[in-house]
Amino acid sequence: MVSEAIQQIKDAEREAEELIRHARAEGKKAIADAHDEAARSLEAMRASARDEEKSLVEAARTGAESEAARIVAESKSGVDDVRTRAESKVAEGVAKVLGSVSGA
Repeated sequence: MVSEAIQQIKDAEREAEELIRHARAEGKKAIADAHDEAARSLEAMRASARDEEKSLVEAARTGAESEAARIVAESKSGVDDVRTRAESKVAEGVAKVLGSVSGA
């Protein structure tokens, strides 16, 4: 009877040690899984940030191109106005010169 009780105690101790080992292994696995999930989440956030950066750069580029096109159009309009006025002045000057030459 005493030996049977001692055997039950030893069996219970072995079972407790096995449960502790199993619990530690499960804990380590849970920590490793959490680390893996954190790494996946971090990579997903980095990818999202890269995509957002690309979108912002493209939007800025598009805005800059639109602004440049607007400035070019305004400049071209100004140049056309100056050219038209210059041609008018040249035509007036030529008419005056011709008038002077014809009248003299």
